[in-house]
Formats: sequence, structure tokens, C-alpha cells
Amino acid sequence: MNTKAHEDPDHSGSLRPPGVFLAFVREARPWLNAFLFSRGVNAVDIDDIAQDCMERLVRYRGCEADELFLLLNRIARNRMVDIRRSPRAQMECNRMQLNENIEDDRSIADPLRQAIARQELRILIKSLLTLSMCSREVYLLNRVVGMSYVQIARHRGVTPKTVEKQMSRALRDLRKALDAVAM
Repeated sequence: MNTKAHEDPDHSGSLRPPGVFLAFVREARPWLNAFLFSRGVNAVDIDDIAQDCMERLVRYRGCEADELFLLLNRIARNRMVDIRRSPRAQMECNRMQLNENIEDDRSIADPLRQAIARQELRILIKSLLTLSMCSREVYLLNRVVGMSYVQIARHRGVTPKTVEKQMSRALRDLRKALDAVAM
């Protein structure tokens, strides 16, 4: 490989001096840090995530600066999605407090609908609290967070079949609890 230039990743034969990419990285780093901070990433993780984004951008180093910015933007957004799907983020689901003090939903104008919705939500929360910790965690990870059985299994260190059984128990127990309230 030539030290003065490198090939474009699309193999079009155009050569770019490596200084163009390095200059872009230096200019884009403050923007990337601000972007990550605005998305709620804590200060400790910003540098790690920014470094990861820049590493992913290296494969596109032969592109123009405008294209690099668009690519960096897309890479950073994808990393944010990955982070929110990570096991660390999923653990926040375990810490979730099921608050029985339901706030009014001002977006629904009808007071009767508001009262019915609050009452149904209280019933659901009470029913969720009757589940075992394992069943409740599996149910919330699947139905609220949106994780698949395979992802939950990986997160909890069990087999997908175990997750399926726990979900089945959770649904059965919720059905019983909700039926008991309805009668």
C-alpha cells in the first residue's frame, strides 16, 4: 500500500491523500461528541462510542467530506440503536418501578375514558406484581422492551425454550389475575 495515498473503498481507482480523512476526523469529533451527549449518552461513555464510530468510518476513508459526514451521522445513529438494545440498557427494565400513582393523560379529552384507562392500568400493574420475578422480567423484556426470546435468553443466560416457558407462565398467570378482577 502506498503511504502517500490509499484506494477508494469502492475500488474506483481514485486516490485520496490520507490527510483529508484525518482532517475530517478532527473536525467531526466535536460534532459527534455533542450529538452523543444530546442523545443522553453519559460523559464516561461518549469517548468510547465516538471512538467506535470513527473506527467504523475508517472503511469509508476514500469518500468525500460531505459523504463522510452523512456516513458518520448514520453510523452514530445506528450505534445509539445498538446501545439501547444492549443488555446494559435492558437491565433498566429490571429496575423499573411499577408505580401505582398513575398520572392523568391530558391527551385524552374524555374524563370517563381517562378514568377507565387509569383503572385498567392499575389492574394491569397489580397483575404484573403477582407474577414471579423471572416471569415478570421475561414478560416486560418481550412486551415492553421488544426483545425476542433469543435475545432474552442470551441476556438471562438461559435457553430460548426456558424463556418460552416463562413467557407462557407469565401470560397464563396474567390471564388468571385479570379474569379474577373482571368477575
